[in-house]
Amino acid sequence: MATIHDVAERAGVSIKTVSRVLNGGGEVTEKTRSRIEEAMRSLEFTPSAAARMLRGRPTGLVAVIAEHLTTTPDSSEIIKGIQNVCEQLGKVLLIGETGGRQDVADRLVADMRERRVEAILFATPFHAQVTLETPLGSTPTALANCFEAACRFTQVVPDDEGGGYAAARIVLDAGHRKIAFLQLIPGMIATDLRLRGFQRALREAGVVPEPAWLLHGAEQAETDEFSHLADAVEHLFAGAERPTAILCGNDKMAMRVIFILQRRGLRVPADVSIVGFDDFRLISEALYPGLTTVALPYREIGELSGRHVLEHGDAPATTVRVPCLPVLRGTVSAPPDRPAAAASASKRPKLSEPSKAAAR
Repeated sequence: MATIHDVAERAGVSIKTVSRVLNGGGEVTEKTRSRIEEAMRSLEFTPSAAARMLRGRPTGLVAVIAEHLTTTPDSSEIIKGIQNVCEQLGKVLLIGETGGRQDVADRLVADMRERRVEAILFATPFHAQVTLETPLGSTPTALANCFEAACRFTQVVPDDEGGGYAAARIVLDAGHRKIAFLQLIPGMIATDLRLRGFQRALREAGVVPEPAWLLHGAEQAETDEFSHLADAVEHLFAGAERPTAILCGNDKMAMRVIFILQRRGLRVPADVSIVGFDDFRLISEALYPGLTTVALPYREIGELSGRHVLEHGDAPATTVRVPCLPVLRGTVSAPPDRPAAAASASKRPKLSEPSKAAAR
């Protein structure tokens, strides 16, 4: 790689004169400046970030410290959201994956700070509580899809409770009262919050949830988290009373539930309505009929966290909850015993427009 010495030699000037040009100094004649710039182009010379740091100028670098984010297809939208903001603001995004290891996170943060990044964002593939133990100094910091209990930095998370509420309202508005909920892995932040929203929606509608229909469709497992899903669905239809609608913890679960129901000879949505969660479009738009679901706003989470840390890094820390909005497609209709409800349900919009995030 060409150095400042090579540029000076090619242009026939001193290193100090080249340095003046790099620093935007006005003590160089236009003719000399043009000669130096031509030498830079011919040598493909690019000033290093280290040199910019020594001159006290912003490096234009932004770091994301992630945990399995780039390998998780749906939540990788968070990275795209941050990248969009960086492109608009003329920044370069650096990404480091921790693999869930604290020692790797410590090393990555130290390396990013050594490079004098202008901001650091921490991001997780799932809504999670984290504890940032690594020294961050005065580097502006934000959290995307995760939060600290102490809220030392602005943290942008999905409104999972609102999402659970929205999922329940979809089937309640279609006329369903016999509603099952196949939840995500026990103990996850999203699992508990969505159940809370689900229960609130049913309570407001005067519907008492059937405890036997509140099951976990996913379990913590190294191979197949849905290995017991077929048993859970079997349990739902084992008695005389059967659900007419099933809410699922995510779209992957919803797809499997649809296949299990079809093998039982049940039609979706004529016999059973299904609602997913995530709006993972490789699934939700590929199924026929299209999957009615609730969207996780991954890209908006990335954009909001990136814009805050780069444009409002000195603002007081806060928690921003981004709405999870319903996306209505074809897997929800009126329950079999209430065909009249289908007409009113079909009049609802097919796609909800995004709204502004709510800050606490």
